[in-house]
Amino acid sequence: MKNTPKIVVNTPSGHVGSRTLQLLIQAGVHPTILTRHPSKLSPELQSVTDIHEGDLFDGGFVIESTKEADALLWVIPENPKSDDPLGDIRALGKIAAEAVSKNAIGRTVFLSSGGAEVKKETLIGTLGEVEEMLNATGANVLSLRAGMMFTNLLADAGMLKEGNLVTSTPLDLKSGWNDPRDVGDIAAARLLSTGWSGQLVQYVQGPEDLSYADVAGILSGVLGKPIKAVKIADEDLHKGLLDSGASPASADAMIAMLQSVSTGELTQAPRSYVTTTPTTLASWAYEFLRPLVLE
Repeated sequence: MKNTPKIVVNTPSGHVGSRTLQLLIQAGVHPTILTRHPSKLSPELQSVTDIHEGDLFDGGFVIESTKEADALLWVIPENPKSDDPLGDIRALGKIAAEAVSKNAIGRTVFLSSGGAEVKKETLIGTLGEVEEMLNATGANVLSLRAGMMFTNLLADAGMLKEGNLVTSTPLDLKSGWNDPRDVGDIAAARLLSTGWSGQLVQYVQGPEDLSYADVAGILSGVLGKPIKAVKIADEDLHKGLLDSGASPASADAMIAMLQSVSTGELTQAPRSYVTTTPTTLASWAYEFLRPLVLE
């Protein structure tokens, strides 16, 4: 007889997955980790988890590793070098759904995205397809539709040193921005709780809605230097993505997603007590972004 639930996490090094793991361990759980690179995990983490080494695209590995699981956190890792990013998302969604169904996993938390309900051939729309795959199992599934992540700004550290915050979306378009640690907190709470059932959606919208112009103003205060929000053409962003190492297919998919965002069709749910999280951009940026930009 198990003394603690078997909770499986598939992204132990990700911003959300690592936070979820920490909370689970602090709650007394011995989580099961799915990873391709166990050596990258800290010795401390290895001592308090059950590590399964394998590839998430290997359905047999995922199904075997999630046997007798009470709960599963499923996050689809980003891979900017993928030659078929939408196909990869669908493949990983199908594998997760098979594991949930075959192993009768009691609770699954899936990291989706705000706007996933809009059925378009984009990165976000494909996450909506995965929601449907998981829901079709009939199991208890919670799709966390999170907004923008503060950690996206880490890739902009070089431009921020020059005083620029670049985007191809309208500078005044507001959306929710999140600290991934807050998203991980919600995921951990839901994985531990047995008081919910059905196929649910929960939006995660950060403490306030922000536009890129707002973000630039906040970062100006945190960094102690003027930061200007700059709108660039899709073609320029596409070239920048390729120059940074993204595959042509992944760069195309990112541009298509941002074009969908720019139209305003990815409407947000009304902000509420449940969707609002505590960590402000200013506090996160002071801790994580400021040292990178001012080094």
